[in-house]
Amino acid sequence: MFERFSRNARAAVVLAQQTAWELGDERIGPEHLLVAVVQSAGRDLSATLADFGVTLEEIRHRIADGRGDPFDEDADALRPLGIDLSAVRRNVDRDFGPGAFDEALRPGGGGRRRRRIPFSTASKKTLELALREAVRHKQNWLGCEHILLGLLRGGDTEATALLAEYVDPAELRRRVDALLDAAA
Repeated sequence: MFERFSRNARAAVVLAQQTAWELGDERIGPEHLLVAVVQSAGRDLSATLADFGVTLEEIRHRIADGRGDPFDEDADALRPLGIDLSAVRRNVDRDFGPGAFDEALRPGGGGRRRRRIPFSTASKKTLELALREAVRHKQNWLGCEHILLGLLRGGDTEATALLAEYVDPAELRRRVDALLDAAA
């Protein structure tokens, strides 16, 4: 199936894994695919998303914001002992390089090699639905547009809820369908 992905769609899959890794997530979810699609979309899809106020910076910020800092509870527990976890983090990052503290605590962290992060069931379903969208449009390739339609068709995920804050999903679907029809 991957051989039918456009260059941008292939980049989106790679970027989804990178996004999940950067956020410290165990699986690639639909929200990571959304960030990656926004980041690697072609000119027309990017313009369509921008018309609705969907930008890479905004989507990344909103997804990262929803996760909070995983060390808040640890910081609260260490504070009565006189340990300032923020200061410890700053010192580790200063002495060992930016992100060293977080890297050491990631699953499989401590080294420079990233392990492969698997796709969640929901993101696999999104890619399956993207393939169905390509078939529906009678296209023998799969692009970021199809992945976005797969996200919209998938329904109840963090990614679709986030998109719905910016745009009516039915309207976005109509606009993306029109882009794909024009490309045919």
